[in-house]
Amino acid sequence: PLGRPAGASADASRPQDSYLLEYFSALNQYLAVGVPTYFVTTGGYNFSSENGTNAICSSSGCDAASLT
Repeated sequence: PLGRPAGASADASRPQDSYLLEYFSALNQYLAVGVPTYFVTTGGYNFSSENGTNAICSSSGCDAASLT
């Protein structure tokens, strides 16, 4: 199976020499919002249209049915 087991530490899935370790460490320290989540969209998604942007919006004023 792909990914990591449920409940496994996100730190365990990153190489210890990764340039992203400091970034994720700062997220954990200063934001305290948990593990980052990434969404991968398929080809052909129109990010430049208003509807496309609103469908993945994650800030104030987004559509109620947006992805994030």
